[in-house]
Amino acid sequence: MISFFRKLRKKYAENNRPLKYFRYAVGEIFLVVIGILIALSINNWNDGRKNEIKEHQILTEMHNNLKIDSIDMAGNILRNTRVLHSAEAIQNQLKNNIAWNDSMATHYSHINTYISKIAVVKSSYENLKSIGFDLIKNDSLRGKIHELYAQQYPFVERMESEHMEAMKYAILLPQLTSKVKSISKWKAKPLDLNTLVHDNQFKETIIIFIKAQEGFIGLYQSLQQLQSELMEMIEKEIAIKTQPKHQSTND
Repeated sequence: MISFFRKLRKKYAENNRPLKYFRYAVGEIFLVVIGILIALSINNWNDGRKNEIKEHQILTEMHNNLKIDSIDMAGNILRNTRVLHSAEAIQNQLKNNIAWNDSMATHYSHINTYISKIAVVKSSYENLKSIGFDLIKNDSLRGKIHELYAQQYPFVERMESEHMEAMKYAILLPQLTSKVKSISKWKAKPLDLNTLVHDNQFKETIIIFIKAQEGFIGLYQSLQQLQSELMEMIEKEIAIKTQPKHQSTND
């Protein structure tokens, strides 16, 4: 190839046409550069389009995951609130020395059997981690995703593991096992209500349990709010991405 151009250059030089040859060479180089730039532009456009499709798929999957998570969170709030009310009913009975009635059997059973655990669907987040967070172009949306999945979910899961389980198994159950008997699957009652009324350790345990329940309900409500905010941001982002390019945002 080099020898060919040398011969060509010699030919034009011998024919006293170096200027024409120079223009020809520059023109060829220009066409090659333009071709490369067009190819790169097309390639970049294709890559950008592929990334937009991936981003849409990830956000759609994450929105679906969050729907499931929000249902689970609502259930956790509901169940923990029910257990909280049962603990408060027991506290009221012991504090005011209220005589036994059968409705209390359900309350004693509630605090004896339940421990909450959030169940987070993380498939979309794990997919995003493997692809790269830069796939999400909206900085605010990317930050909200990180806040929920990398910070708040792990924090609450750790609190459940370290504190909820400790509250249940190390503090509450030893008291219940020795002082409350099970009547049936959903009912339980004190071995001796009169003794329990004067049992300061048991009453203190119920107070601690109530505080723990209030704390976890607050955590779950905060998570629920974050889930709602993230779902709304995803919906807006998907709407923008799927809007026709020629359509004005004011239409």
